[in-house]
Formats: sequence, C-alpha cells, structure tokens
Amino acid sequence: MMTAIPWLALIALLCAGRSAAQYGTSGVLTLSGEGPAETGTSVLRFFKVFENRLGVPARITYRVTTSIAADASIATDAAAQTPSIPSKLQFTITEQPLSSSQRASFIGNAAVVGASVHFPVYVNSYGLFYNVPGNRVTPLNITACLAARILTGDISDWTHPDFLDKNPGFVKTGTDSYKITVLVDAANSGSTLAVLGWLAKACPTVPVTYTSLRADAVAVGSNMISALQSTGYSFGFAMGSVGRAASVSEFAVETSTTGQYLQTGSTNTTNLQAALATAVPSTLSGDYSTTTIVSLAADRVAPILTVGYLVTKSDWSTEGAEEGQRGELVRALCAFFQSSTITSSSGGMLGDAGLLSLGSTLMSSVNTTASSVFVSHPSAVKFTTTDGVAANVVSSTRSSYEVSTYQDLAAQMAAMKKQLDVGAARVMRGVGSSAVSLFMWRVFGEVKARSTTPLHMVYRAAGSGAGQGEVLAKANKYQALVDFGASDTPMPDATFTELTNTAKIPIVHIPILLAPMNFFVNIPEAALPSRQLKMSPCTAAKIMQADITTWAHADIAADNAGATLPDQPITVFYRQLSSGTTAVITEYLNRACAGTWRLGSGGLLSNWPPTFKPTANAANMSTSVFNTPWSIGYMDASNGLDLNLIEVAVRNKDGNYVTSQTGDVPAAASALFKSDAWPKSPLLSFASVSCLNQPGANTFPIVAMPFMFVRTDLTSRGDSGALLVAYLTFMLDTFAQNTIAKALGFEPLPTEVRQYTTERALPLLQVDTRSKAWVFESGSTLSAGRGSTDNVISGFGGSYENLNAQGFADFYKAYNLAQNRAQASKAASGGNSSSGSGGGGNYTAVLSGIPPDLIDQLDSLQNQVDILKAVAITAVVFGILGLSLAIFTSCRMFVHMSLWGAAGAVGGPGSNSLVHPASISIMGSNGGVRRQKSISNFSVGEGSMNSEKSV
Repeated sequence: MMTAIPWLALIALLCAGRSAAQYGTSGVLTLSGEGPAETGTSVLRFFKVFENRLGVPARITYRVTTSIAADASIATDAAAQTPSIPSKLQFTITEQPLSSSQRASFIGNAAVVGASVHFPVYVNSYGLFYNVPGNRVTPLNITACLAARILTGDISDWTHPDFLDKNPGFVKTGTDSYKITVLVDAANSGSTLAVLGWLAKACPTVPVTYTSLRADAVAVGSNMISALQSTGYSFGFAMGSVGRAASVSEFAVETSTTGQYLQTGSTNTTNLQAALATAVPSTLSGDYSTTTIVSLAADRVAPILTVGYLVTKSDWSTEGAEEGQRGELVRALCAFFQSSTITSSSGGMLGDAGLLSLGSTLMSSVNTTASSVFVSHPSAVKFTTTDGVAANVVSSTRSSYEVSTYQDLAAQMAAMKKQLDVGAARVMRGVGSSAVSLFMWRVFGEVKARSTTPLHMVYRAAGSGAGQGEVLAKANKYQALVDFGASDTPMPDATFTELTNTAKIPIVHIPILLAPMNFFVNIPEAALPSRQLKMSPCTAAKIMQADITTWAHADIAADNAGATLPDQPITVFYRQLSSGTTAVITEYLNRACAGTWRLGSGGLLSNWPPTFKPTANAANMSTSVFNTPWSIGYMDASNGLDLNLIEVAVRNKDGNYVTSQTGDVPAAASALFKSDAWPKSPLLSFASVSCLNQPGANTFPIVAMPFMFVRTDLTSRGDSGALLVAYLTFMLDTFAQNTIAKALGFEPLPTEVRQYTTERALPLLQVDTRSKAWVFESGSTLSAGRGSTDNVISGFGGSYENLNAQGFADFYKAYNLAQNRAQASKAASGGNSSSGSGGGGNYTAVLSGIPPDLIDQLDSLQNQVDILKAVAITAVVFGILGLSLAIFTSCRMFVHMSLWGAAGAVGGPGSNSLVHPASISIMGSNGGVRRQKSISNFSVGEGSMNSEKSV
C-alpha cells in the first residue's frame, strides 16, 4: 500500500489540474500533421524538440508529402468534421496557401471548424543552379525572362547572344555543343511551384507552365542535385541551402532592382524582414491565396522566396474536450515556432535548416492576432512558455538525452568527419609511357611536398599501350580503374571512336611536355674527331632497314660534304618491346622519307632485319650504343646526351641539319598548333596530331608530344577528380615545365599550347562538386592564414628531397657514367683496339655538365676504391706466399720424420730411430717454429731454451 499512495496522489493531481482527455485515447496526446519534403527533415527535428519540452506525454506524427497534397488533405478533413467526428489531421505545413475552393471547405463547415488559419513560421529561399564547365568560380547572371526562355526552349544554347549579354565573362571551353540540358523536378514540388510563381510575377511576358516546359526537359524528381552534379551543361532549380551545401554552381539571379544580381545565401535579412512585415498579412484567418513574397521590393533580397505556413482550423471548441486539448497543443506549437530556439540569428534551428526567420515585427503582429483568432474548448488547459515545473509549461529547460546530445553528437561527427577528411590521403592513379615517368614522379613529389593535405599519387610506367588501354577499359565494360593514362603518341582513331561513340565517354588530350628524340652513334674519336655527323631522313631510313650496312657508304659521305668514314660495319640497335620511342621514330621516317621507308610505323615492329640487335628499354638502348663502337640507335635525346654519345644532325623540313641542341624544339609544337592539323576542340580526336617534321628554318624535326588521356566526367571519382585537375594545373605551370622538365632533358610546351589546354581543355573536366576545390598559394601568402588550411598547394612548401633532387640526379648521373666507362674499358681490353665513345676522353667531356664538387666527390670515391683494390691485391699476394711457406714447411717436416724417425725426439738413449739434430728443437716441449726462430740468435742448447720466457 505504501507504493500505491503516490500513484493515487498523482491521479488526483492530474484530475484536479487538467483534463484526462489530454492524454488521448492511448494515454498520449497525439497530433497528426503533413507537409512538404523540402523541409521535412528539419520540421521533424523541430517537433522532437517541442515534444521534449512538454510536461505531458505528447506525440506528433507527420507525413512528408508536398504542399499541394497537404493543402488538399486538410481541406478534405475540415469538410468531414462534425461535433462527433473530430479532426484526423490537426495541422499542415505548406508553402502554398490554401486556394479559394480549399478555404471554402472551412467556411462551409464553419459551425464546426471555424475559419482556416495560416500561421507563418519560416521563409524558404529557392535558387537556380547550373553545371557549365569553366564557369564555376564566378557565378553566371540570369534574369527571370532568360530563365523563362531557357525553360520553354526559346534559348537552348549557353552561347545565345542574349545570355552572353548578361555574362560577358562566360568561359567558352571550345566544345562543339553548348546545348542546355534542362532538369526539372515534379510538377507539384516546392521548387517547381516556387520558380513558376516567381516567373509569373517577374516575367509575365513569357508565360511558363509545367506543361509548356521544353519537350526534352529531363524529369529528375528529388534527385535534382545529383543530376546537376553529373550532367554537363545542365540547368535546374532547388532549395538554395541544399544546392549550396552540395557546392553546385548557383546563378546570381536578378532581384527586383534592375541590374542587381544575387545568390540565395547573400540575402540581407534585415531588409527582408522589413519587407515581410507589409507583404505577409497578420490576420491569420483571411484569404492568403494571392499572398506571395517573390521579387520583393527590397534591396539585396533574393527573389525566389516562399513563406512556410502552419495551416489549421480556428475553432477547437465544438468537438469535445480531447479535441479541444489538441487545439491548445497546436497553439503551443505555433508559439514554439516563434521562440528564440527556432528563430535566433545565432544558433537558431531555422538557420541550421537553411531557412530564414520572419522577423520580430511580423511575429509580434501575428502573436497579437492569434489570441483572438483561436477559439478554445472551455475545459482545455492552456499551455504557457513561461518556464516552470508545471505540466502545462512548454519549458526551454526540459529536454531528453537524444535532444540534448544531438548538437554535441552532430558537432562531434562533424569534427570526426573533418579529422578523417584532413587525415585521409587523396588518391590519384595513372598509368602509361615510361618515357615521361621520371617527369611524372618528379612532379608528383613536388605536388605532395607542397600540399597541406596528405596525397597518395601513383604512376605505373607500364608503357603507352597500357596508358591507352586502361583508359579505354574495354575488358572492364569501359569502367576505368585509373584516373588518367599517358602515351608518347595520341590515342588512335579506332580507340578514340570506340570510347567516345560506342561507350559514349568523352575524353580530352592533355599535352604533357616535349620530348626530342634522335639517332645517336658511337664512332671512335680517331675516326670522327669533330664528333659531328649529318644524316638526311632517307639515309637514316636506309640504315634502319639495313639498306646501308657500312659507315663508308656513299650516302653517308654525301650528307657530310664527301667526308668518308672507315669501312666498318654498322651495328644497329632497336627496341624489342612495344615502345613509344619506336612509334615516334618510325612515324618520323614514314613521314620524312615515305618513298624509301618500308618497315611501317608503330610501337612494336616485327620486321626488323635479323642482323639488328634488340634492347629491352630506353636505358638498355643508350648503354648498348655507349658500349658498342661503330653502333647506332634511337632514343630520347636526353638519354644519349647523358652518355655523351654523338647526336646525329638530321635534316629538317626546310633542308637544314640540326640536333636537339642546335635546333628549336618548341618551334615544332608552335608550328603544329598554328596549322590546321591541331583540333578545333579538345574533345575531338588527336590521332593525326604530330610534331614530327614540322616546318621552320631551325625547327628540330623529331619531337614527341606525349599526352595524358582524361575522361571529362570525373564526378564518379570523388576527391581524385579534383586532385587530378589540380595536378594538371600544376603540371602545365611554369615551374613544372621550365624547371622540372628541362632538368630531366625535356623541353617545355610553348605558351600558346599551355594556354589552350588550361583555358579550353581543363574547364571541360567535371568534378564532384562536393569535393573541396584546390587552391594555389604562390608569390604571396593567402589572406587570413588560409595557406595552412586543407587543399592548398603552396609555393612556400617543399621537402629536403625535392630541394636536393637535382644534386642527387647529377651525382647519380656521374656514378652511372663511371660504371659505363668501366664497362667500355673492359669491352675495349677484350680485343677491340679502337677506343669507343665510352673511353676516357669522352668521359671527361660528359662530366662537363656536372657540378665540380660532385666530380671531386666521385673522383675521391674512385681513389678510395683504387686504394682498396690495391690493398686487396696485396693481401691476396701475401696470403698466397704464406700458404706456400706453410705447405713447404709441412712437406719438410714430413720428409725429416720419414728419414730419421720420431722416437729420438721423444724417446731416451738407446732408441733405434735416427733424429736429425736440427729438428730436435722443433719437436721439443718449448713451442713451435715462430718461437724457436725468435730465440735461435741466442743459443740452441737445452739450458738456454728452458730459461727463455714467453714472448
């Protein structure tokens, strides 16, 4: 009975203080509501907080539909109510006021439900969004009439003169088509109704209805944001805060002030709230069907706005005590929507939801009206917001664990996400040409050292074929696993067509650098002291297909003003495996000497003459020529020059003989860029693009322009896509081109080619808009210390390894040259009396380009090696001598013992064995040979030996 007393007291208190009907039929006071999906999640959170502030058990159920559906539901419910049939739907949230016919449902049943009530609770802002490559940084401008013409199809291209008139800075990326793809939501969605309502007022001269939209408009429903992110050249509309959160490019829309353009997040809330006080009626029970707040006559206020209303009935007195108590709960909910918890400009829940507050002026008027509009049931207990412990207090200090910890958990989750985001490495993967691998790896290292965010960048130097094949990814149903591929040559037409036409996957070619290639020879200096050799393209072609097999051939002499070389056979080296270098050289011969060259072109030839010698890779090619006198091979110019091989001066298209050192390498790319062979759009095939045999008096004719292949749609690659764009930007900039490329023996791209790629190709790359953009810090630091934030590539960053990379490279080069010199000397000593290019004289010339301190270090190390070799040889000699003495001594002992016997050495007088007198001390008890030798200068007598101390 002791435990029953408190319960009885509580029941008595409840009966005395309020109606038991407050609990509803299930013991919990229940409200049922309905509202639009645009704000559904936010409103549900508002309700949860409200429920926890009540002193009585209450529950709000809420159907998430549309404003139109909610209006229809509450109008139907109002018409069906009678004194004995209470409401099934107590309120709705809507951004579309009731129509006149829906309001009539209340008026026709006024004796039961009274009038309809529109209680304003928030302002929502909608925006226009786009995805136009190259125009993400600076917002595009748009007017209501331009938007109307785009939606109806009158303007179908982003380059329409009327659109460009409002956007003189529009970035054209060189694509063949700027066709606008219009994306639309459902007809009854909040965004559709808001935009159409705005157009009706702001541009009445271009009527727009949902049925008059472009026939090819794409209905994406609630997937508007993801559709915008993945669809290039698209136009759409959505709730402003949702688009901004997803970082989708938003139009600056013209406001009611002509020429003033604004995005949704830039609204001046003070001006907005002042305008709302006159634009929104505070009568609550009047006709709101014509009320609109689009294009408010206010400075710096976004034009596409809607008011969110709580719609309910005014009379709660006619349908019983329980219905009456629900009415009080609805009134308390209205008051909660206007509390500081919801409306505060700092930390208010409206702001968290991307919504705007009505302002104190309008809210004050509405609250004054509310007290007279709502009709309460006589027995209903009113709620109050005055803080306290009473059951009817909606207390700001009441809460629950889930509500009170929500903000903390949300903050912790945001911090954890941030920490994971900052700590997680951004990953980028590429594959392709081995010729550019050193450049790729070196630039990777520089970008990683300068990045404020961890990076993991991988480039597999698997060859140009892999660079093309893995971007095509045919075996994987065209789903590439790499972010880019690289090749010494453009993608062939067949592969390009399959990828772009069959798989419908557009790509762009990104030029990397210029790689001069040439023929290099090893002719002994005695035979060619000038180290200069000229060849016409056809002479080279004849050598490379064994039509010319001796250095004394007349064609070689003719190219060199009659100078004849010795009649030595030519040793020709070629690349055995698929090689971009082979593709470039054979294509050059095919272009420059088409009538003579008959082996064809490509990265892998199977018809090389059988007398030719194969090499595995670029390094093997250069060292093979270096170590083989009277040989010739083809290679990257940097490889041949590193070994001081003799570079052939080839005759260019204008008839002049040039090498990669005396000729103009970038001029080849410049001439190509100015010709009709350069594609008009980055999206076209580059299969016929070649720097080979370009015109110009001093143009070097054998120049490769390696390319990266990048799919334009990078949205599925997440952060990797944004990182790839940043990498390409850095790779095409001055430091990578003029410093890194040249240090590795390459040449930079001409300015016009880099500009074309940066301004026309890179803007075509569409990245996931949720990925944070990369920022470059150079020249001066970013403001407010932003150089230390995430996703910054800072010119002030770096690493010790990168800073000393050239020094390491020089030392490594000198070391390799020393090894090659040793190999060449060994080859010469094996029977070749003629010194090759690897001999000492050429070695000294090779070292001329290396810093003196490194040469000194190398020479010092070589001296130490020579000393160690001498010591080792001496040790071996002494070891052999010692071994010989030991063998001699052992043999001598054996002979002596055999002749004289061993007994005399250990036995007494009378022994029959004969012992040689000189051997007595050896076998005696006083030690071995070394000891006996040390005392032999003193005495050989027994007493003397016994008296000797140990040494």
